[in-house]
Amino acid sequence: MAHTVPLARRNLFQDRRRAALAIGGVGVSLVLVLVLQGIFAGTMGQVTRYLDRLPADVIVSQGGVTTMHMSTSALPLSTTDAVAAAPGVTWAEPIRFATAVITGSDGTRQLTYVIGYDTTTNRSGPHRLTAGRPPGRGEGVLDELGAEQLRVTVGDDVTVAGTPVRIAGLSEGGTSITNTTLFVRLDDMAAIQPDSVSYVLLGAAPGTSDRSLRDQLATTLPGTTVQTRSEFSRAEARIVSDMSADVMRIMNIVGLSIALTVIGLALFTLTLAKIRDYGVLKAIGARPRRLLRIIATQAAWTVAASLTVAVALTALAGAVVARVQPSVEIILVPGQVARTGVAALFVAALGAVVPLRRVLAVDPASAFRRAA
Repeated sequence: MAHTVPLARRNLFQDRRRAALAIGGVGVSLVLVLVLQGIFAGTMGQVTRYLDRLPADVIVSQGGVTTMHMSTSALPLSTTDAVAAAPGVTWAEPIRFATAVITGSDGTRQLTYVIGYDTTTNRSGPHRLTAGRPPGRGEGVLDELGAEQLRVTVGDDVTVAGTPVRIAGLSEGGTSITNTTLFVRLDDMAAIQPDSVSYVLLGAAPGTSDRSLRDQLATTLPGTTVQTRSEFSRAEARIVSDMSADVMRIMNIVGLSIALTVIGLALFTLTLAKIRDYGVLKAIGARPRRLLRIIATQAAWTVAASLTVAVALTALAGAVVARVQPSVEIILVPGQVARTGVAALFVAALGAVVPLRRVLAVDPASAFRRAA
């Protein structure tokens, strides 16, 4: 009978209302953890989105500069030609980069990344235009969420670091919770960097790996930092992560502690509520190992159902937040969900097994007397 009857599942769902309350309570507690993790993952995705979408295989920057965020890079104009002439390079293209404050016509201000790019190739420009056209002289393409926050649209004028810029188009994917993105012509940023560019992007020839090209250029371009695009993206994410790591770590610890406490108490209470049933099982010959397996399986069923509820609620929360505040993204990362589930399962099993001593101490006869 022990091997043919799913006692743990039947015991859990015998009282459906109690099971629903336990699963719902644990699920809601896990939502807090998943939402915090999702916001952090979404922020990291926003930070590196521009880099991740670039067609470049390798990126060259000033020596010692490994990121764009909170960095200033200046390379001689001749660097682009030197990179283009290197073996294994199919194309090389410079960009100019600066961090500035953009001001709308009504005085609304927003921190922005200003990227000057070659509008003829558009390799390093906006990923996709949602309105308007590429920028001409004195014009720019602003991210659509940034334009919404600044209350401007195509044809309106904004001020960037004291310079008027007309919005020629709108793009997508360039606004985070900290800043937006403005794309302008490479030549328009010459006033800021007349004798230099910020970064040089390059594509590797077929059959040439990005790492081998990186190593080759690192030896032929002294005074520069050469990274693959993925390395540059990871460095960008790491610097932002390091800046917010302490706050996010504290929030995650608090959220996880609350969730695990709720899980432990829920399974502890659920096990005690079924103590008479375990007494009956003991009376008909169930060994302690069998009781332990039943309780642990019941905990696993509870966590699995709760985690499913939590994932669904987090996805729903992400959709709602995307409508209410599009600059905030909640991304469910499978690895983080799995780790949260493992932690929840461990605490749930602990909370369910702790009362086992009391279960083993139950007098089987007393269980039958109460039943009678």
